[in-house]
Amino acid sequence: MRDADELRARILDRYVSVHAFCRAHPELKRATVYMVLSGKYPGKADMQIARIRAALTESASGESAEIRIPRVTGEALAATLQEIRCAHCRRLDRRECLACREQTEREGKELFSRLF
Repeated sequence: MRDADELRARILDRYVSVHAFCRAHPELKRATVYMVLSGKYPGKADMQIARIRAALTESASGESAEIRIPRVTGEALAATLQEIRCAHCRRLDRRECLACREQTEREGKELFSRLF
């Protein structure tokens, strides 16, 4: 279990999420990676940990051209959405700005939860 926790930490250090790691390494099955990292893999977990570690080492050595995505927070995503909306707003009457901001915050949280 300790190997899996260490491996998860290394993956999250290099990638935004485990999902992003799996997308970068299609040779690894997503379900297998998640089961190994959760400690619930029914087979030879040591062998799968070695395969995941090898894929992680391969991408660290530069053989894979993975673009690293910067870490994003839900608040930053909502703030960026609000900036975009305000920049393109054509309303003359600004009385609805608070309602628009609240809606954008809800949408930003929803978008963040769906993406990450």
